[in-house]
Amino acid sequence: MFLPLFLLTFILLKKDGYLLNWQTLTKRLRLHKITLKDLLWIIIGMIVCSLISVIVIWIWSLLSDSYNLNELKGMSPIKIYPLIGKERFAIILLPIFYFFNYFGEELLWRGYILPRQELTHGKYAWIINAGLHLIFHLSFSIKALIFFIPFMLLMPYITYKRKTTYPSIIIHILLGAPTQLLIALGIFV
Repeated sequence: MFLPLFLLTFILLKKDGYLLNWQTLTKRLRLHKITLKDLLWIIIGMIVCSLISVIVIWIWSLLSDSYNLNELKGMSPIKIYPLIGKERFAIILLPIFYFFNYFGEELLWRGYILPRQELTHGKYAWIINAGLHLIFHLSFSIKALIFFIPFMLLMPYITYKRKTTYPSIIIHILLGAPTQLLIALGIFV
């Protein structure tokens, strides 16, 4: 699924009449050099979103006890099993998966789509981008989406404010890669 998302970005750029060279790609997809200010936005954003997520989990657990809601565990609608035995060799393929998942998804959503949304929706484009990206993730579950909301808002907001896609790529990697590795190893299920 993620390889087609990655390729879709380039297909859409070509359809828009862009040359697929490095200079065009870096300018159009906002792949600008990361600055110290960008890193500060990433760090502060990650801290704030993590705190909000902890509060969301805490409130959810309080409501679960009071209103008999399902626990926040099991956010995925499908049963996930850790890799065992020889299956663990598949872990060496995770960097390829990470590239197409995180880099590809952010190139499309923040590099290609968000700048186009800015042309029509101005300062509200990042909110629309976040909402559509949440809808794209509906397959996870409502519980997962509730947990993801702070980060889904953070990534397009930083991209919109800083005019570079790299912070959202880095945030996506920092959130997803360790979690998926821990799931693959059976530490977090």
